[in-house]
Amino acid sequence: MGSGRRLTGLRKTAIAAAIVLAAGTLVTDATVLGYLSSHYMGSNRVHAAAGWTMFVAVVSLVVLPLLLTRAEWIQRRVNRTGTELAIMGTLALFYFIAGIVLASQAADRWCLTDALCHRTRAATAFCWLAVAALVAGLGVLGLIARVQSRLGLPLFTAYAFDIEGQDIAPPLQPASHDMHDAALSLAGTHFPAASARV
Repeated sequence: MGSGRRLTGLRKTAIAAAIVLAAGTLVTDATVLGYLSSHYMGSNRVHAAAGWTMFVAVVSLVVLPLLLTRAEWIQRRVNRTGTELAIMGTLALFYFIAGIVLASQAADRWCLTDALCHRTRAATAFCWLAVAALVAGLGVLGLIARVQSRLGLPLFTAYAFDIEGQDIAPPLQPASHDMHDAALSLAGTHFPAASARV
């Protein structure tokens, strides 16, 4: 049970870090766009890059908190290993693209002024940190998926309940009690709720 709880805790930490970094990205992008709107008329490449990054940050701030919610109806629909892998992988890709685009626009020839360069580089740094947090979350989710596969659970099971032993018991027959214990020890975790039902 300790190993499962550690994985769940690491998952929550990575998602929480990504939320904080998404908020930082949103703020720094807002300063870039605010500076551009007050000093320059029309649109330029820095404006487009900051706009894309702000879109990614807003999507992150809407979607990522759903992965941490304790509401049971959301847990059963959203908090599934396969779903979270898809969500966090997509966001990591979006932030990676945003980081590349912003970094390319942070050069002196595109920034127009030193103040705009500093703001753009700050937004770029937040993007790369968000990529790192999301990749770390993907690594933890990969470990959770491995635990599930060893227990014979499908990838789209509501894993938060499985790992914490709160809801879903592995689909085992009473005769397979020894196999069940072996799978649990192999995975390095324990499911008291599941064991009670077998």
